[in-house]
Amino acid sequence: MKTLKDYFDQFPFLKPEDFDAIEAIGECKKYLPGELFIHSGRTQRKLGILLEGLTRAYAINDKGEEISMKFRKEGEAVACHDSIFYNKASRQDIEFLEPSTIVVFDYNAIEKLAQQNAAVKKIQDFFFEQFVVRLQERLETFLLYSAQERYQWLIDTDPELIQRVQQKQLATFLGITPVSLSRLRSKLRGG
Repeated sequence: MKTLKDYFDQFPFLKPEDFDAIEAIGECKKYLPGELFIHSGRTQRKLGILLEGLTRAYAINDKGEEISMKFRKEGEAVACHDSIFYNKASRQDIEFLEPSTIVVFDYNAIEKLAQQNAAVKKIQDFFFEQFVVRLQERLETFLLYSAQERYQWLIDTDPELIQRVQQKQLATFLGITPVSLSRLRSKLRGG
């Protein structure tokens, strides 16, 4: 994905003037690996459309360990649900894992635009729906799948992610240790 228009082309109901209104409230920014988009402990009502790169949302557990919560790549929205939906401080940090280009929107401006523009409201509803669907899918994988099934689910749904993310970060995302992930990889390769 190279441009914001590429992203919004998935919404056939969006007219050129609707896109222009959306584009006018966004700001294209570049980030380096390790930089943060969202800081835990802060309320940041912003949403980004990732044009290039990769992010990871993570939290620190009571043992001081980083737990990867979600990854987002090109063509996906990046936001903190605590701040967007509840106007509360984030419990997660969202960091860039690769050099990234992202169009950043103030969510208050999105809400204002959605009140005036039915197409933007429809897109806002789509974002909410996608959030709920992904959350439900993630919850089900942890409640219903074994560690091996979770890893296979990731291979089936997002094989590219496995190549782009460090093993330790991937392991915490799957709810297993890096050693267990190594064993799973070896087992699935037949070795």
